[in-house]
Amino acid sequence: MQLLGLFLILLSVGAFAGPVSGVILMYSDDLSEVIVPEGLEEIMTEMTAEDAFELPSYVSSSVDPDTRTAEVVFSFTNSFEFDLTLNMIAANIRCVDHDVLLGHAELEDQVEIEAGETEEIAVVFVWTADAEEHFVEDHAGESVVDVKLVDLEIDVSGITVEVPDEVLLALPIADVM
Repeated sequence: MQLLGLFLILLSVGAFAGPVSGVILMYSDDLSEVIVPEGLEEIMTEMTAEDAFELPSYVSSSVDPDTRTAEVVFSFTNSFEFDLTLNMIAANIRCVDHDVLLGHAELEDQVEIEAGETEEIAVVFVWTADAEEHFVEDHAGESVVDVKLVDLEIDVSGITVEVPDEVLLALPIADVM
């Protein structure tokens, strides 16, 4: 009986150790390939190449003073070989000249962008009563105010990125005042 138990233990160990040893021998020149799938490095290189990613370009904007909102539309081209889903964009808006918190910006709706396609992305800027007062007091007669997006978070296909840099934009305010 003890001999049968010993045989079963050795068989179990061999059933596990055999395939694991085979994989280790196959990838003995680079064991990282056991954990990191082959080709992932190529995909990461393509995604991080400077010319692989195009920044969104400004298309248009509209202002609704009654609701204290401005909708800014950007055009974005997905230069990757796979589809993207833009789930969220969120940021605080500050005046470049005076560093006053003006409000918040958010993506209006989730946007599906197929590989190689271009889509328009609507971002809604909601400003506060303090921002309106700031526009009147410190930007009287101006039609555009330079703003910066800070604390910018973007969720693309479930991957959330916190952008450490400020993004500068020209926000039309002529209809606000």
